[in-house]
Amino acid sequence: MNKLLTTITLLGLSSCESTVGPSFEEMSETELVTYNASVPVDEKVVCQEAYADWIGGSYRRIPKICATVREIKRQQRQAEADSVRTNGSGAALPSVVC
Repeated sequence: MNKLLTTITLLGLSSCESTVGPSFEEMSETELVTYNASVPVDEKVVCQEAYADWIGGSYRRIPKICATVREIKRQQRQAEADSVRTNGSGAALPSVVC
């Protein structure tokens, strides 16, 4: 009985899928190219390198930021929807409930 329980436990653990993916920010350019060659277009990763600059009157360091093409498209759609809702003025349009 103990062996059966151990076997079931091990099978259950081995079937768990890790949600932690690779750290794209830590990958070299070569590693990113190799990764992107193995995935569909929407899963390809695009990175903005780290930089430092004057932003809003203060000097800021911006870390390397990476995102998939799918995530970038989603953020663009969200920004466009937000812009339409606020009519580009920053003030929200009144909601109409039918």
